[in-house]
Amino acid sequence: MQRQIAIVSLLLSVAVVFMLAASAPMADAAPYTPSNYYNQLEEEDPEVMLEMLARLGQSLIRTHELENSKRGLDLGLSRGFSGSQAAKHLMGLAAANYAGGPGRRRRSEQA
Repeated sequence: MQRQIAIVSLLLSVAVVFMLAASAPMADAAPYTPSNYYNQLEEEDPEVMLEMLARLGQSLIRTHELENSKRGLDLGLSRGFSGSQAAKHLMGLAAANYAGGPGRRRRSEQA
C-alpha cells in the first residue's frame, strides 16, 4: 500500500513539473544588429594614433625601469638582521593584530 502511494505521488510530482515547464513563458532573444556600432578607429587621425603608441611605449619603458630598481623589501637581512629575527618580528606583528592575541583579558570575557 505504501509503495503504491509513493509511486502515485512520484507520478503526480513529475506531471506537475512537466506542466510548469510547459506553461513557462518563452522569451525571445534580442535582435542582433551588427551595423549599429560606431567604429571610432576609422575616423581617427593617424598622427594621434602614433602619438598614443609613443606614449604607451614610454610608459612601458618607465615601468621596466621601476622593476629593475634596487629598492625592495629587505627586512634588514642585508644589515645583519637574521631570518629568524625577521620571522619572529613578523609573527609578533601578526599576534598583535589578532583579536585573541596577547594582552590582559577581562574576567567577563573568560566566562
